Amino acid sequence: MELNLKTSGHDFYEPVTWQPFSCETTRENIVPDSCPDIARVVDTVGTVYLTGRELSGDGRFCASGTVDVSVLYIPEKGEGPRSLRFQMPFQCCGEGAEDVCEFLDIRGELRSIDTRVLNPRKVLTRANLTLYPSGCRHVVLSLREDAEGEGIQLLREKRISRVAAGVREKEFSFVEELPISPGRGGAEEIVDLHLDVRGTDSKLIGSKLVVKGLISATALYREEGGRLAVLQQEMPFSQILEGSGFDEDCESEAVYRLLGAECRPGSENSPDDSHVLTVDLLLRARVTVFRNEEVSFLADLYSTAAPVRCELTEFQLAEDSQRHTRRQNVRELLETGTPVKAVVDTEVRCGGVQFSGETGDLTLEIPVWARCLYMDENDTLHSVRGEFHTTCPADLPGGCQAAAEAICRGDVMASIMPDGVELRFPVECTVDTCRRNRHICVSGGETDEEGERDASPRPSLILRKIGQEETLWSVAKQYRTTCKSILEVNEIPDEEQIPTDRMLLIPRG
Repeated sequence: MELNLKTSGHDFYEPVTWQPFSCETTRENIVPDSCPDIARVVDTVGTVYLTGRELSGDGRFCASGTVDVSVLYIPEKGEGPRSLRFQMPFQCCGEGAEDVCEFLDIRGELRSIDTRVLNPRKVLTRANLTLYPSGCRHVVLSLREDAEGEGIQLLREKRISRVAAGVREKEFSFVEELPISPGRGGAEEIVDLHLDVRGTDSKLIGSKLVVKGLISATALYREEGGRLAVLQQEMPFSQILEGSGFDEDCESEAVYRLLGAECRPGSENSPDDSHVLTVDLLLRARVTVFRNEEVSFLADLYSTAAPVRCELTEFQLAEDSQRHTRRQNVRELLETGTPVKAVVDTEVRCGGVQFSGETGDLTLEIPVWARCLYMDENDTLHSVRGEFHTTCPADLPGGCQAAAEAICRGDVMASIMPDGVELRFPVECTVDTCRRNRHICVSGGETDEEGERDASPRPSLILRKIGQEETLWSVAKQYRTTCKSILEVNEIPDEEQIPTDRMLLIPRG
């Protein structure tokens, strides 16, 4: 007779990442009439703004956006350094999305960029990008958690999985005015702007998601006299997103993507005020809401009244989710080949983190790109770049899956050395780990009443030990009795106190 099994349903999302993919974009650009001819390119910097993302039906990721480029150059007529700014659009695709994905996100990373002068009025710029896709996989579990019937004994198991309940996104603008000290020269032209956006708090209050963060801005600008200067400032922000449909005991994590940025001299009320810089940003807040999903299921069952044939199925569950933070202080030398008189500006970026080594002894491999603008002893402006790899122990529990992301978060200290510039900076790496455990669950079954009638006589009492590889459940199932009966007849309070060196009475069902 078929067993009467009760089912529970679980509907949630699991975060998932895929292999990164790369693309290259190039562009020829004409120098505007308002800019002088180019004699020498000093440096080229860029920022990736990814505005389009799509997962096609054939498992391809499609990303589009722009690289905001700033070419720092020396004019032919010997004037101070000037900046040529333009945008390079890109569109590229990557493969590998075997699973159906929801809430797709793609993070863009500029791996390299360089500019070649074709003639004094034209340049060719080439940029190489790496794109990191991620998203959420929809999971629907239908598990048996109870059964009814004569003499039915149930082995229930319970697991806790930290799952994604959903994702909320919001685009928002941010405008801030940065004052320049009156003792410094005013800004005539913005040469470069690099930004770091990080979240500081994210919580669910009623039906609203409240997020807070901090924007670290570093603006390189040309003063009215032609000298380059740097202005740094941190700017707090907050936003409110719709959070209906989530319980208040849920947790949330926010990440931010830059969709566009502009920095210009002057303010809204005083456009000609060169002692104020206005930063105008377009950002996307992406908040993932997590909850602890309690998953109960029947791991096994039998009957004391008749033999039972069970159907079993296997499912996987992400468990023991944890977040670790690793911080590494790095020191690297950028060799210049010529003596350095002064450091003008520095920038450090981290690339995609890789894991190396064997399970239980993994190491984080972090690529780092560093750039330094400097003046030599003849007051000539130069740029030097370097690519390094720094490592730090992962210290992760064995048998777990891990994903990591690194960033240079903190002050970059530059020291002039005889053969170049030594940079000291902190690298912060966030590592998310979990275990994907396999579980066996009863999916169906039936009692064999004919087998019970044909069974030969059996002894009503067995005397034996519990083996080291056995459990009380397995012994009770073997003799079609109950765990409770074995404990009671042997006067043992609970299962944890069963002796392994003593013969036990096993009553037969």
